[in-house]
Amino acid sequence: MKTFGTVKLLAFSTLLFWLSNLTPVFAYARDQGQPLFMCVVGLAVGVIAFFWGFAQLRTKRLMEDIPTSTIRAIAPGLVEITGQVVDWQLKEAPFTLKPCGYFEYEVEQYVSSGKNSHWETILKGDSKTHSFYVKDDTGTVLVKPWDSKVIISDPYVLKTGTFTDVPQNIVDFLQQRNISIRGFFGFEKTLRFTERHFLPGQTLFVMGTCEQSPSPVAIPPEGALKDIAIEKGSRSGDLFILSDESQKQLESSFATQAFFGIFGGLTLIGGCLWAILHLLGYM
Repeated sequence: MKTFGTVKLLAFSTLLFWLSNLTPVFAYARDQGQPLFMCVVGLAVGVIAFFWGFAQLRTKRLMEDIPTSTIRAIAPGLVEITGQVVDWQLKEAPFTLKPCGYFEYEVEQYVSSGKNSHWETILKGDSKTHSFYVKDDTGTVLVKPWDSKVIISDPYVLKTGTFTDVPQNIVDFLQQRNISIRGFFGFEKTLRFTERHFLPGQTLFVMGTCEQSPSPVAIPPEGALKDIAIEKGSRSGDLFILSDESQKQLESSFATQAFFGIFGGLTLIGGCLWAILHLLGYM
């Protein structure tokens, strides 16, 4: 579901909470306190999940409807291609130091607070401003990953603690960003480093908008389409997906998400509506 739609739903739920303090109907149930509040929150979550599920279903159906094209045959508009990352002006991944076409990373710290212990993100980033090339047997095309939905199946994960040595390159990376691996008493923090990347030669599925776009390099790789790129379309609803999973794997994943979103959302909506009416004395 798009961020704008989510914001509208949250605004609606906020308005509902505000009205609960003003209307006689909700005043009747003020003594219910927490249960009523949780039911209204559950109702809002159910509505969000329902529409999110439909968004996943739309993505799956769109993938099925658009035929996969060769790079040489792509035309302006929404396209799907499968190709390999080209070894050309690559970026160095921050944790593994591997040269790659694209990377993203996240640093989390384990925060212990009684029963509420959890992983908290303290740093994250990606290389979406850096374009890379993808090729197949027919040609090579520029991919501009800015504003894309990236799905990577096998991330690099490193968890550290008191008795774990942190690689020096990661220590240097954190120090450059004024983050220490040690806590107040000098013990090493429990940290988790996650890195996802597209390596040269790795096969990718790309679904995005083919448009006229100048190359960011003076001399592009051999066989590259001139002034053509696959990127995010100009409309807010245009899909742009980059993944190391196959199209069939992605379609199956989106179908599963759609099922749980739609039917789970309906179940939550129905249960919360029943509970709200019960608390208000209508059932």
